Amino acid sequence: MYNHLFAPAIGRKLGIFLIVLLIGVSRGYAQEWTFQAGINVTSFSFQNSSGQALKGIKPGSGNSLGIQYQRNWVDTSALLLKSNPAAIYINQHPIVAKLLSRFQWGVGIHLNQYNAVGDAVNTAYSYQTNYVGISPSLGYKQKVYKGLSLQGLGILQVNRLLQGNQWVNNQFVELKNDPQFNGIQSLTGFQIGLSQKITESFQISLQYGQLLNTAPIASQGTTLSMQPMHLLFGIIIQPKSK
Repeated sequence: MYNHLFAPAIGRKLGIFLIVLLIGVSRGYAQEWTFQAGINVTSFSFQNSSGQALKGIKPGSGNSLGIQYQRNWVDTSALLLKSNPAAIYINQHPIVAKLLSRFQWGVGIHLNQYNAVGDAVNTAYSYQTNYVGISPSLGYKQKVYKGLSLQGLGILQVNRLLQGNQWVNNQFVELKNDPQFNGIQSLTGFQIGLSQKITESFQISLQYGQLLNTAPIASQGTTLSMQPMHLLFGIIIQPKSK
């Protein structure tokens, strides 16, 4: 049953280390912390050397957990206290300052299950994987109505396999030995969603996103491309500036 565990011990330890690292980097500058949980629905695309896709494989669902730190490109309140040329220019052009303050950069860590099922020649099989990843992002956040905001993000996600199995012919095959799964996985995509302010320092959010492998990994005459879709519920905490 260990293969069904979402966060193996090594994943929890690595996750704790990365969270502490993020907090250390952002201390004194934090704008927003988002804690997310939801589901992934992932399509696996296997192709042979002729470009023909493997038939019979179907999307599978899995869990997603993450923590994301985001900061505005321009902190207009902080610029009021500065007198360098950039600060003077921004203070003299409030429209530019307002526009730039809506752009955000961020970095997060995630634990994701990317799974799939299928059948071929009367043989059923499945893939169960647990990945840990770092995901830098660039986004834009626009208030639309009474604390309701719309956000769009461009995401780069870099993942490493923590644990994975393929179930075939009534036995498990360890995916740590398969370079198509065990190598570094890089994915790019987008995420859009809504957030609702509850208090000055607390919001809730709902996000939808899609990702795709930047470079499908080839092994033994086939290439694998993962295409996850995720739906995430989040809570956003905005610490007060010191």
